[in-house]
This record gives sequence, C-alpha cells and structure tokens, in this order.
Amino acid sequence: MRLLSAAAVTLALGFFVVYAGDSKPDRAEKLTALKKKYDTEYAELKSRFDKATDRGDKKGIQAEMRELVALTAEKALALAKEDPKDDTGFAAAEFILKTAGENRANGIADVDAVIVLLAEHHAANPKLKELLVPLMRMGDAGEKLLVAVSEKATDKETKGLALFIRGYKAARNAEEEEDDKELAASIAKASELLSKAAELAPDAKFGKGSKTVAELAKKQIAELKSIVIIAIGKPAPEVESVTLEGKKVKLSDYKGKVVLLDIWATWCGPCRAMIPHERDLVKGLKDKPFVLISASADDKKETLEKFLEKEPMPWVHWWDSGSESPILKAYRVRAFPSLFLIDHNGVVREKWVGNPGNEKIDKAVEDLVKEATKAKG
Repeated sequence: MRLLSAAAVTLALGFFVVYAGDSKPDRAEKLTALKKKYDTEYAELKSRFDKATDRGDKKGIQAEMRELVALTAEKALALAKEDPKDDTGFAAAEFILKTAGENRANGIADVDAVIVLLAEHHAANPKLKELLVPLMRMGDAGEKLLVAVSEKATDKETKGLALFIRGYKAARNAEEEEDDKELAASIAKASELLSKAAELAPDAKFGKGSKTVAELAKKQIAELKSIVIIAIGKPAPEVESVTLEGKKVKLSDYKGKVVLLDIWATWCGPCRAMIPHERDLVKGLKDKPFVLISASADDKKETLEKFLEKEPMPWVHWWDSGSESPILKAYRVRAFPSLFLIDHNGVVREKWVGNPGNEKIDKAVEDLVKEATKAKG
C-alpha cells in the first residue's frame, strides 16, 4: 500500500498533528499553528509567483493563493465559532479579516460571516479600531459592523472612527445620488455622522495619514455643502468656463435669455444625433432671447475643435478641463447628453438626461422664450 506523505497526513488531520502521548491542543494553539502554516504556504506561493514568467502560470498561482486564503478562512471561522465571545474567537475573526478581507469579492463568504460574528460579540472591543478602515470596502456586512461599533463601543476613538467612516461612506454615496430627495437625505445623514465623529474623537487619526478626524470631517462637510441640489424651480448653479477663443465666461452673463445648457462630448453617439435638430432650433430662434451653450467633456480641446471643423455647430461652445470640468461637478453629470433648460431669470425649468425628443425640447424652449420676450417688453 502506498504511504501518504507527511504533508498529506498533516492536511488530512487539519492543521496540526497529534502524536501518541500529546495533549490535545487548545484553540489558541490551533490558531497559532494555522497562522504559521498559512504564512509559510503563502510565502512559498508568493515566491513562485514572483519567479514565474508565463502569464498562464501566474494566473494558476493566483488561483492557488485564493484557494489557500479561502480554506484558511474556513478553518479560522470554525475556531471562532467554537466560542465567539472569547479572546481566541476575536483573534480568529481578526485573522480572517486581515487575510481574506480583500478577497471578499472573490466569493469568500466566510468574511461576511466573521463580520456578523464581530458585530454580535465584539462591537465594544477597542481592538476593533485597527480593523475599521478595511470595513469601508466590505459592503452591507461591513456597514452593519460599523453601525454596531458606533453604537456600542465604549472607547471614544473607536466609536469616533466608526462614525467618521460611516459619514465618509455616506458622503461618497451622496455624490452619486441622482434623486433630489434622496440626495438631500444623504447629505443630512453624512453631515450628522461626520459632526458627531469630530465632536467625540477630534484628535483620532484616520488610517495611516497624519490628519485628524476633526480636520477630515470639516473638509468633508464643506464638500457636502458645495453639492447643489439641481431642482426644477430652483436657481441654476453659477458656473464659470472658457470659450474656444479663450474668453472666460459665466452662466449669469446670459441672464435675460433662455439658456439650453447641453453638456456633451464628441464621442457620445446620442449627443451627435441631436446636432441637426439643434442647428434648426438655433436658426429658428435667431434674434430671440435664447442661447444654446454646448459644454464639452472631451479630454482635449483639440478634439472638439477638429470635430467642429467637419460638423457645423454655430452656437456658443465652452471647454474647460474636459472630463474634469467644474461644470460636470456642479451639475452632477453622470451621463451624456445632460441638458438643463434655464429661464431668463436663471431658474432651472427642465432637466433631461439623454435626448427627450425634438418636440419636447421645442415646446419647452418656445414657452420660455415667449415668457422672456414678454418680460422684456
């Protein structure tokens, strides 16, 4: 009969070998052995990966690394679950987060399970402070633990950091929110969490940086205040830009006229499809209190200029830093084209993402031009 290798025997027995006469290792010893085994095997795989030159070989080694992480996390979670409330339970959970946390997206479900375990049994443990930052990237499970820590932690720094991270995440989410009501709610929530964090732990350091929670929270709150809710019936955000001739301009320069602000790019198919009708619109409203402004998101000004050489667009064009244009940020542009119809008083009357249709644009513009003409007398 073929004899099993020593390594195979070790694997078959778990992550330690019990010899005759030995006492059974306790959970802390098992965890220590598991960590040592993991470190050794991962270092070997890393060495192989660094030496490999073939792309296929590298992918294969990466798959082995992920498998090692997943199997190790499974064994560590089993140790944690034996007594989730004790120090070894916490240490095992901590080990999983540090080794497998970044691999959560690769299907390592044990990471979510261990986060739940920590939320239930260790939310008040001050040692969690060192694990809070990675939770930002761990989805709903990570958020649950952050909430638990911010509610149950007795250590001010740990509690303050949890509040700050929740506020930071809420602020990032607010920037992506498209619904005006949801945006307002997200801004309020983020500001409240950040303010509480700064009040509770002003001198706590966030991550590896030197800035304090108070400093970072102040900056985040200021940025939140700069997010304008672009609602129909509200004043259009003032923006500055540059014409193709290099002249600095601002939106308020056109007060008294109806403005159709078209935020677009030459590479955008739906944007290009609107050009023929926009030409007709501008021609039909010549000498009327109306202006069409096309603000380009093209990365290079030259790209826009070359496009205009071939495609006549006889109206106002703005270009300022392309995709980094302040206009895109001020008007929270997420897709192209984004159109904002502004009346002669500078109030947003319509906003569309995508082409709403020629008839809808014409009707809305004509109605506002009549209002502007009447107001002008």
